[in-house]
Amino acid sequence: MFKWICIIVLLFPLGISAQWRGFAGSDYNVTPDTVWIISGKKVLDNNFQKQKLDFVIDARQTLISSQTARLGGLRLGVEYRRVHRFGIGVYGLGDGVHLKSLSEVDTSISEAVMNLSYVSMYYERVLYFHPKWEWSATIHMGKGNINGSYRRTSSDNWYTLASREVKPFEISTTGYYHLTWWCSLGVGVGYRYMRSTPVEVRPVYNAPVAIVRVRIKCGKLIKSIWNKNAKYEY
Repeated sequence: MFKWICIIVLLFPLGISAQWRGFAGSDYNVTPDTVWIISGKKVLDNNFQKQKLDFVIDARQTLISSQTARLGGLRLGVEYRRVHRFGIGVYGLGDGVHLKSLSEVDTSISEAVMNLSYVSMYYERVLYFHPKWEWSATIHMGKGNINGSYRRTSSDNWYTLASREVKPFEISTTGYYHLTWWCSLGVGVGYRYMRSTPVEVRPVYNAPVAIVRVRIKCGKLIKSIWNKNAKYEY
């Protein structure tokens, strides 16, 4: 009995405090929730959502050897406290990129088809946000494979390049414009460095990247079916 009396005595002030906050409402001095961006601390108002789905169509224009190529990708993850985004992305060159030479590997190669595919873990940090636009920086740490085939000048025969495991690392920066409350268009630049890659083919894949991203806010779209105010959340 004495133990329960002590517990009640200890909890009573906490109950009174919680009750007082309810009565006091906006007059009670509560420290606002904030996040850091480059302009300083940003207050998160009542429309802020702590966790959200992050779904992005994540395409790239890049170089494979000296040839431009499109690297397609999708990423899926979570946005936390408006400025932290992390998850998994899947990227690939599709049917590969056709090259007229591969001098980085062998000057006698007159034609080649090279491919790259990988899965990546990413972290994106929003550095500034505004109702109509935002700016962020992203890091990717991936693991995948490169492969291909080639033909030498002296022969019409095609030879297979054995598949090799690679670990791409990419850093980039992106600016987004919010087209609607459920869709944003982003453009950016970055650089891809191939870790754990054979030295002879690393220069083929190390390259700058130009990025085009389409962020589709699937969570908002679904929630707006029953909650018309979902469009105002961020």
